[in-house]
Amino acid sequence: MVFMANVDNVDNNDDDHDGVGNGNGSMKTQLPTDINMLLHVSTLCSVRNISREIPAITMNNGCKMPIIGLGTWGATDDFVEIENLGLGERKEKGIEPNEMVEITKKAIDCGYRHFDTALMHGNEKQIGDAIQQKIKDDTVTRDELFICTKLWHTYADPDRVILGCERSLKNLGLDYIDLYLIHSPLAAQANDDSLYPTTKDGKPAYADVDYVCTWRAMEDLLKEGLCKSIGISNFNLKQIDRILEYGTIVPQNLQIEHHPYLTQTALLGYCRAHNIAVTAYAPLGSPNRPWAFKDTPKALLNDRKVLAIAKKHDKSPAQILIRYQIEKGLATIPNAGRSETFLCENINVFDFCLRPEDMVALHGLNANRRYFKFTGATGHSHHPFETT
Repeated sequence: MVFMANVDNVDNNDDDHDGVGNGNGSMKTQLPTDINMLLHVSTLCSVRNISREIPAITMNNGCKMPIIGLGTWGATDDFVEIENLGLGERKEKGIEPNEMVEITKKAIDCGYRHFDTALMHGNEKQIGDAIQQKIKDDTVTRDELFICTKLWHTYADPDRVILGCERSLKNLGLDYIDLYLIHSPLAAQANDDSLYPTTKDGKPAYADVDYVCTWRAMEDLLKEGLCKSIGISNFNLKQIDRILEYGTIVPQNLQIEHHPYLTQTALLGYCRAHNIAVTAYAPLGSPNRPWAFKDTPKALLNDRKVLAIAKKHDKSPAQILIRYQIEKGLATIPNAGRSETFLCENINVFDFCLRPEDMVALHGLNANRRYFKFTGATGHSHHPFETT
């Protein structure tokens, strides 16, 4: 059985982009289904992005989210404290927050309208500065942008949720956030000076705050108009089930690690059943994470099956992995690092489709290999990957 989703008026004229496959005119995207492919076909629509149309997912509240966004985590060493793995082999140093001004501006010029950040990333202000510059020079309007950021652990206390949101709004220089997520179900001791508070013996100072209470406070942000949509990130199925049981608003979005090595079929099926849109982070396997190759020697971008499919379609391995997410009906937020070529290449994935056998081959790579495990929070009562 094959589903068809119409994506109209897609302009793939990318003659000014280095080494990216070209195509013109409208196209009809084939979305193959097998027993493992769970789609949001009925929610696909389009939003205009200068020289192209980027398909969008319509969330359960009617708000539209461009299906491709820019992941902006700089792969900096601070997150090693959460993973507790130490540093692996670094191909290049992490991207510092001040570098995100030019990267964001180039991304807007390239056609990106969806930007994913977080208080933890430490780059909200720089992304906000870039956005204001591009609005001022009439490249883009605020309404054309979709900005996602996240509530960090130190603001999980229900009385502090609004403070976390207001801090992000101030950093970004915005009046509202398009999508605000709880970064994870973990909570840390309240702290405005450090994102990583510690106990007297130097261990992470986590707090026993029920994420359901945090969620109820997130619902208030929506009612106050500080956010257009709210959601969660790094939650497991049982935790989402509790949110649905005790909350009054169904999350609009779940952001999770997702790629062919970690397909999370049951979780995707649950979200589809409850009309929760899913965003895939680390779609390329996060090759620049600080602990890369310390946790596993295998790189997804170099997998022989990925390379073979890329060769068949005359595309890059990254384009194949991004297209894989789109074929499954997921939004995705690849990170291009400092490369302007990769920045443009990653968004130019609408002039080809993966064939059903390609999707089956990619899905068959699943090894339940998770790169973001939050090992530094081992033993936390709400750890998402220990309490499944």
